[in-house]
Amino acid sequence: METLLPGYDTKYEWLKLNLFIRWDASTKNHIVIAFDPKPHIQKLLIDHLGDTIYSEDPHSIYVPLAQLAVDIQEDAVWRIRDAVRDVEKSRTAKYYPQIYSAELRLSHVHDLARHTIHVNETLDLTAQTLHSMIEYHNRFSDRPASPPAAEDVDDDGTGSRSIRTTHQQDRLRCFQEAIQALRLRSVANKDRLHNEIQYSFNLVTQNISNKSNDIHQAVQSDSSVMKTVALATAAFIPMTFVATLFGTQFFLYRADDGSWNISDKFWVYFATGIPFTLL
Repeated sequence: METLLPGYDTKYEWLKLNLFIRWDASTKNHIVIAFDPKPHIQKLLIDHLGDTIYSEDPHSIYVPLAQLAVDIQEDAVWRIRDAVRDVEKSRTAKYYPQIYSAELRLSHVHDLARHTIHVNETLDLTAQTLHSMIEYHNRFSDRPASPPAAEDVDDDGTGSRSIRTTHQQDRLRCFQEAIQALRLRSVANKDRLHNEIQYSFNLVTQNISNKSNDIHQAVQSDSSVMKTVALATAAFIPMTFVATLFGTQFFLYRADDGSWNISDKFWVYFATGIPFTLL
């Protein structure tokens, strides 16, 4: 079984409840072997096994063990529910945009969804195990019992074994219904997380769209500046051409008489300029 650690939203631990149970018919004792339990699970196991166990009933130990499984699963489901609620409340927090980006939120919610899937898996396994335990207990209760002793017979003639068996079956069915209720709560947690994933994805998409709009506006601003520069450059091109042309050695101005002389090699300017322009 998986459960979130107290005080953390994504850190978790797996809790093993691997048990070997044997009932010794000769001594009417229950033998329980737990494989590699964590310290707090070992303590819970000892506490729950302190419940009423009838030595002559090999299936009476099912009840405290089922209670232990339900308690652990209930704690796991409600820890995820608390984490989901914290995520939901963060949407309306005034400080949310500053300390909790949409990308980090989406990653965090995905982690919680993964833990919820694991909890659903263990809940299904617990429900299946309880169903098997109830079936085995029913088979035991359907067997013909020895006539009860006089001191074990109630006023209505019913033996104490029948009363204990009925009581144990009722408790096991109650635990089975509790697991089913926790399964519904866990499914609701998963649906709420799916809703938060969609919300976070929309936030990320909106942020990307806003950044794209900012880039587009920046490009438009740069385009306007470049257009202004191009227009200014185009306005000075004719005068630049004229100044450059008259600055060549093909034109000679005589200041003494104010005359202009044009070189007879002026054709070279066009012979070289036009081909380079075409290239």
